[in-house]
Amino acid sequence: MIRTATYFAMFFVCLANVQASAQVTARSYSDGGVATARASGVGRTNLLAESAASGGGRADARIRGSGLYGGVATGTSLAVTDGGRAISRARTDASGRGAWSHVDGIAGSVRGSAVSQSNASARGRGQAISRSTAIGNDGRAISRSDADAHGLRGGRALAESESLADAYFGTARSRSRVQAHADFGGRAVGQGDAIGLGWGRRARADVHVQSTGRFGGRSHASASHLDW
Repeated sequence: MIRTATYFAMFFVCLANVQASAQVTARSYSDGGVATARASGVGRTNLLAESAASGGGRADARIRGSGLYGGVATGTSLAVTDGGRAISRARTDASGRGAWSHVDGIAGSVRGSAVSQSNASARGRGQAISRSTAIGNDGRAISRSDADAHGLRGGRALAESESLADAYFGTARSRSRVQAHADFGGRAVGQGDAIGLGWGRRARADVHVQSTGRFGGRSHASASHLDW
Protein backbone atom coordinates (compact mmCIF):
# COMPACT_ATOMS: atom_id res chain seq x y z
CA MET A 1 0.00 0.00 0.00
CA ILE A 2 2.80 2.40 0.88
CA ARG A 3 4.59 1.67 -2.38
CA THR A 4 1.37 2.17 -4.38
CA ALA A 5 0.73 5.52 -2.72
CA THR A 6 4.31 6.54 -3.46
CA TYR A 7 3.84 5.69 -7.15
CA PHE A 8 0.77 7.83 -7.56
CA ALA A 9 2.30 10.65 -5.55
CA MET A 10 5.21 10.65 -7.98
CA PHE A 11 2.87 10.82 -10.97
CA PHE A 12 0.99 13.80 -9.59
CA VAL A 13 4.22 15.61 -8.78
CA CYS A 14 5.37 15.10 -12.37
CA LEU A 15 2.03 16.39 -13.59
CA ALA A 16 2.17 19.51 -11.41
CA ASN A 17 5.61 20.36 -12.76
CA VAL A 18 4.46 20.45 -16.38
CA GLN A 19 0.95 21.86 -16.05
CA ALA A 20 2.09 25.42 -15.42
CA SER A 21 3.99 25.73 -18.73
CA ALA A 22 2.01 23.54 -21.12
CA GLN A 23 0.49 25.41 -24.08
CA VAL A 24 -1.69 22.53 -25.25
CA THR A 25 -3.35 20.31 -22.65
CA ALA A 26 -5.62 17.27 -23.06
CA ARG A 27 -7.11 15.39 -20.10
CA SER A 28 -9.36 12.35 -19.87
CA TYR A 29 -10.72 10.30 -16.95
CA SER A 30 -12.74 7.10 -16.78
CA ASP A 31 -14.16 4.84 -14.07
CA GLY A 32 -13.92 1.30 -15.39
CA GLY A 33 -13.91 2.30 -19.06
CA VAL A 34 -11.42 3.77 -21.53
CA ALA A 35 -9.76 7.17 -21.11
CA THR A 36 -7.87 8.64 -24.07
CA ALA A 37 -6.05 11.97 -24.35
CA ARG A 38 -4.33 13.41 -27.43
CA ALA A 39 -2.26 16.60 -27.74
CA SER A 40 -0.45 17.89 -30.83
CA GLY A 41 1.24 21.07 -31.99
CA VAL A 42 3.52 22.60 -34.65
CA GLY A 43 6.08 25.36 -34.15
CA ARG A 44 7.21 26.49 -30.72
CA THR A 45 5.02 24.20 -28.68
CA ASN A 46 4.75 22.56 -25.27
CA LEU A 47 2.28 19.69 -24.94
CA LEU A 48 0.62 17.74 -22.15
CA ALA A 49 -1.65 14.69 -22.42
CA GLU A 50 -3.04 13.11 -19.27
CA SER A 51 -5.32 10.09 -18.92
CA ALA A 52 -6.43 8.12 -15.85
CA ALA A 53 -8.68 5.11 -15.44
CA SER A 54 -9.83 3.19 -12.38
CA GLY A 55 -11.72 -0.05 -11.85
CA GLY A 56 -9.69 -2.02 -14.38
CA GLY A 57 -10.10 0.51 -17.19
CA ARG A 58 -7.58 1.50 -19.87
CA ALA A 59 -5.73 4.80 -19.92
CA ASP A 60 -4.13 6.01 -23.16
CA ALA A 61 -2.20 9.31 -23.44
CA ARG A 62 -0.33 10.49 -26.55
CA ILE A 63 1.44 13.63 -27.75
CA ARG A 64 2.94 14.64 -31.10
CA GLY A 65 4.90 17.87 -31.49
CA SER A 66 6.99 19.38 -34.28
CA GLY A 67 9.30 22.40 -34.00
CA LEU A 68 10.19 23.83 -37.39
CA TYR A 69 13.13 26.02 -38.46
CA GLY A 70 14.94 26.26 -35.15
CA GLY A 71 11.78 25.78 -33.13
CA VAL A 72 11.18 24.09 -29.81
CA ALA A 73 8.98 21.02 -29.35
CA THR A 74 8.57 19.66 -25.83
CA GLY A 75 5.92 17.65 -24.07
CA THR A 76 4.81 15.07 -21.56
CA SER A 77 2.34 12.20 -21.82
CA LEU A 78 1.04 10.63 -18.60
CA ALA A 79 -1.20 7.55 -18.24
CA VAL A 80 -2.25 5.97 -14.94
CA THR A 81 -4.58 3.04 -14.27
CA ASP A 82 -5.67 0.82 -11.40
CA GLY A 83 -6.00 -2.81 -12.42
CA GLY A 84 -5.99 -2.10 -16.15
CA ARG A 85 -3.60 -1.07 -18.91
CA ALA A 86 -1.76 2.26 -19.08
CA ILE A 87 -0.30 3.37 -22.41
CA SER A 88 1.82 6.49 -22.85
CA ARG A 89 3.29 7.50 -26.21
CA ALA A 90 5.22 10.71 -26.75
CA ARG A 91 7.00 11.98 -29.85
CA THR A 92 8.61 15.31 -30.75
CA ASP A 93 10.92 16.49 -33.51
CA ALA A 94 12.68 19.77 -34.29
CA SER A 95 14.82 21.11 -37.13
CA GLY A 96 17.10 24.05 -37.89
CA ARG A 97 19.67 26.03 -35.95
CA GLY A 98 19.07 25.90 -32.20
CA ALA A 99 16.37 23.23 -32.53
CA TRP A 100 15.29 21.60 -29.27
CA SER A 101 13.28 18.40 -29.01
CA HIS A 102 12.50 17.17 -25.50
CA VAL A 103 9.90 14.57 -24.54
CA ASP A 104 8.81 12.61 -21.45
CA GLY A 105 6.56 9.56 -21.42
CA ILE A 106 5.20 8.16 -18.13
CA ALA A 107 2.91 5.17 -17.58
CA GLY A 108 1.88 3.64 -14.27
CA SER A 109 -0.34 0.75 -13.29
CA VAL A 110 -1.29 -1.10 -10.12
CA ARG A 111 -2.04 -4.81 -10.69
CA GLY A 112 -2.02 -4.27 -14.43
CA SER A 113 0.38 -3.36 -17.21
CA ALA A 114 2.21 -0.11 -18.00
CA VAL A 115 3.67 0.66 -21.43
CA SER A 116 5.61 3.84 -22.16
CA GLN A 117 7.30 4.85 -25.43
CA SER A 118 9.02 8.14 -26.14
CA ASN A 119 10.94 9.44 -29.15
CA ALA A 120 12.80 12.71 -29.70
CA SER A 121 14.64 13.78 -32.87
CA ALA A 122 16.51 16.92 -33.94
CA ARG A 123 18.06 18.02 -37.25
CA GLY A 124 20.54 20.84 -37.78
CA ARG A 125 22.15 22.41 -34.73
CA GLY A 126 20.19 21.17 -31.77
CA GLN A 127 19.49 18.52 -29.21
CA ALA A 128 17.12 15.61 -28.75
CA ILE A 129 16.30 14.37 -25.25
CA SER A 130 13.93 11.47 -24.63
CA ARG A 131 12.85 9.97 -21.31
CA SER A 132 10.49 7.06 -20.80
CA THR A 133 9.22 5.63 -17.50
CA ALA A 134 6.95 2.64 -16.94
CA ILE A 135 5.99 1.52 -13.44
CA GLY A 136 3.88 -1.54 -12.73
CA ASN A 137 3.09 -2.53 -9.18
CA ASP A 138 2.43 -6.29 -9.11
CA GLY A 139 2.19 -6.32 -12.89
CA ARG A 140 4.16 -5.64 -16.07
CA ALA A 141 6.23 -2.59 -17.01
CA ILE A 142 7.58 -1.96 -20.52
CA SER A 143 9.57 1.14 -21.38
CA ARG A 144 11.27 2.27 -24.59
CA SER A 145 13.09 5.51 -25.31
CA ASP A 146 14.73 6.71 -28.55
CA ALA A 147 16.77 9.84 -29.28
CA ASP A 148 18.15 10.84 -32.67
CA ALA A 149 20.19 14.01 -33.39
CA HIS A 150 21.95 15.13 -36.57
CA GLY A 151 24.30 18.12 -36.60
CA LEU A 152 24.48 19.18 -40.23
CA ARG A 153 27.17 21.35 -41.85
CA GLY A 154 29.35 21.61 -38.76
CA GLY A 155 26.50 21.80 -36.28
CA ARG A 156 26.52 20.20 -32.84
CA ALA A 157 24.28 17.21 -32.19
CA LEU A 158 23.32 16.09 -28.69
CA ALA A 159 21.16 12.99 -28.21
CA GLU A 160 20.16 11.64 -24.81
CA SER A 161 17.85 8.74 -24.03
CA GLU A 162 16.76 7.37 -20.65
CA SER A 163 14.48 4.39 -20.12
CA LEU A 164 13.21 3.03 -16.80
CA ALA A 165 10.97 0.01 -16.27
CA ASP A 166 10.07 -0.74 -12.65
CA ALA A 167 7.89 -3.79 -11.95
CA TYR A 168 7.48 -4.59 -8.28
CA PHE A 169 6.76 -8.34 -8.07
CA GLY A 170 6.28 -8.36 -11.83
CA THR A 171 8.07 -8.26 -15.19
CA ALA A 172 10.17 -5.30 -16.34
CA ARG A 173 11.50 -4.60 -19.85
CA SER A 174 13.55 -1.49 -20.60
CA ARG A 175 15.11 -0.40 -23.89
CA SER A 176 17.07 2.72 -24.83
CA ARG A 177 18.39 3.71 -28.29
CA VAL A 178 20.57 6.70 -29.24
CA GLN A 179 21.95 8.00 -32.53
CA ALA A 180 24.09 11.13 -32.84
CA HIS A 181 25.73 12.26 -36.08
CA ALA A 182 27.88 15.25 -37.03
CA ASP A 183 29.99 16.31 -40.01
CA PHE A 184 32.47 18.95 -41.22
CA GLY A 185 34.01 19.69 -37.83
CA GLY A 186 30.79 19.39 -35.87
CA ARG A 187 30.49 17.45 -32.60
CA ALA A 188 28.16 14.53 -31.96
CA VAL A 189 27.43 13.39 -28.41
CA GLY A 190 25.28 10.37 -27.58
CA GLN A 191 24.23 9.23 -24.11
CA GLY A 192 21.99 6.26 -23.37
CA ASP A 193 20.73 4.69 -20.14
CA ALA A 194 18.42 1.73 -19.58
CA ILE A 195 17.21 0.41 -16.22
CA GLY A 196 15.05 -2.64 -15.60
CA LEU A 197 13.89 -3.40 -12.06
CA GLY A 198 12.06 -6.63 -11.33
CA TRP A 199 12.82 -6.64 -7.62
CA GLY A 200 13.82 -10.30 -7.56
CA ARG A 201 11.48 -11.40 -10.34
CA ARG A 202 12.13 -10.84 -14.05
CA ALA A 203 13.90 -7.78 -15.41
CA ARG A 204 15.74 -6.93 -18.62
CA ALA A 205 17.47 -3.77 -19.80
CA ASP A 206 18.96 -3.12 -23.23
CA VAL A 207 20.83 -0.03 -24.41
CA HIS A 208 22.49 0.90 -27.70
CA VAL A 209 24.34 4.14 -28.48
CA GLN A 210 25.81 5.10 -31.84
CA SER A 211 27.77 8.31 -32.41
CA THR A 212 29.51 9.21 -35.68
CA GLY A 213 31.57 12.13 -36.97
CA ARG A 214 32.21 12.44 -40.70
CA PHE A 215 34.47 14.71 -42.76
CA GLY A 216 36.40 15.92 -39.73
CA GLY A 217 33.48 15.73 -37.30
CA ARG A 218 34.01 14.60 -33.71
CA SER A 219 31.93 12.05 -31.84
CA HIS A 220 31.47 10.71 -28.32
CA ALA A 221 29.24 7.88 -27.10
CA SER A 222 28.48 6.54 -23.62
CA ALA A 223 26.01 3.90 -22.46
CA SER A 224 24.96 2.30 -19.18
CA HIS A 225 22.42 -0.31 -18.09
CA LEU A 226 21.12 -1.99 -14.96
CA ASP A 227 19.15 -5.22 -14.51
CA TRP A 228 17.88 -6.12 -11.08
